[in-house]
Amino acid sequence: MKSKYDLIVIGGGTAGSVVMHRAAAKGLKVAVIEAEQIGGTCVNVGCIPSKILIHTARIMALVKGSAEFGIHSSEPQADWPAVLKRKGQIVGKMRDGGYRSILGNENITLFEGEASFAGPGHLRVNGETIYTGKIIIAAGARPAIPDLPGLADLDYLTSTSIMEMEKLPESLLIIGGGIIALEFSQLFARLGVQVTILQRNRRLVPKMEEDISAEIQKILLEEGVNVITGVEIKSAGRDEKGIYVLEESSGRLLRYQAEKLLVAAGRTPNSDRLALQSVGVDVDKKGYIKVDSSFKTSARDIWAAGDITGGPMFTHKAWHDGFLLASHLLDGQQVKSEGRLVPVAVFTDPEIAVVGLGEQEAKDAGFDVEIKKYHFEDHGRNMVDGKLKGFIKLVVEQDSGKLLGAHLIGSEAAELLHELIAVIRFEGKITDLQDMMHIHPTLAEAINSASFK
Repeated sequence: MKSKYDLIVIGGGTAGSVVMHRAAAKGLKVAVIEAEQIGGTCVNVGCIPSKILIHTARIMALVKGSAEFGIHSSEPQADWPAVLKRKGQIVGKMRDGGYRSILGNENITLFEGEASFAGPGHLRVNGETIYTGKIIIAAGARPAIPDLPGLADLDYLTSTSIMEMEKLPESLLIIGGGIIALEFSQLFARLGVQVTILQRNRRLVPKMEEDISAEIQKILLEEGVNVITGVEIKSAGRDEKGIYVLEESSGRLLRYQAEKLLVAAGRTPNSDRLALQSVGVDVDKKGYIKVDSSFKTSARDIWAAGDITGGPMFTHKAWHDGFLLASHLLDGQQVKSEGRLVPVAVFTDPEIAVVGLGEQEAKDAGFDVEIKKYHFEDHGRNMVDGKLKGFIKLVVEQDSGKLLGAHLIGSEAAELLHELIAVIRFEGKITDLQDMMHIHPTLAEAINSASFK
């Protein structure tokens, strides 16, 4: 016997949750299929648990540096099991809230298991077939594993499994130099692990401004992280000393060794698990589902949103995908996914936060630009807090004064960015920042100072 629903959502993460709850609020009968846990990557194995651990590492660094503020304490020690226990409690509370919001809604039915298409409008899950007139695919992505000789034979770590280690290793190799590599390298270095980053590109976070990349590399080096760029890894293996990787980009064979290896080489979509070919949903060469500006796939009555469609993989983007898709499907609004301002944050210490165009990107787009740059070491509140590293970089159209982009590395940069998002979103000018009264003494006041540079 087949069960009929008004809407089926594949994936109980951020994008899917927005749509399912909006649909249920309108009285639609909704089925949600989740292969793992409600809350998706962010709540369970992504942003929330990693930020819990990062906050712990920040406290460790603060205690270690307390003598700067005239406070003397003994050398702090990381109690890793206690750290994991706190993480589990917070994640569990948030996850349970997600389950309660679904199980307590009479218009939503939860199916826990792998979904696969069984023909147009039909899905199989746990041996049962359910069908509908509309389907949303929000099945997310997972860590990508490179095709590296020897890697499959190793007990390597991913961004998921590294947060479940039973004990801290003495040393850690990280393959990759993006956001995950930066955050985890500093986190574990602060907890006493000897960390080495092996980055294929010539610099860290290559999609960001070069001066941002240089600044965060300098900061990581100061904290004891060994950063090696321009590395072409050839193979990986294990011997009596631990895990090793080999590379020969320098013209000679080099060996890097550690107790543990973290593979932080990006993410790959979960589209390969859904039998999409049976219903004609097209994917690109990397497996991401192709969608138009209103999230419509190539198949009739099937839409897709969130990480499975590619592009920047951030929870806030997935939320906005779900918001736009729900507005389109449920309220009949015309929506456009292209051209959105998608802010980016890296939760290192200091944080990195970016929105809008970079300096070269703006020039390539035909703008005559003016760059305004202000260093936090010159700012009063940062001096008070002892947070002197980093800067604000504003990209401004020279003639009009229009703010095109903002690039921050500094204390609470992810929080400071929102004022700049608003200015760019509403096509504001540098004079708007100059005219705006900022509270003194605050970190945000540095934005006003930057606007006058």
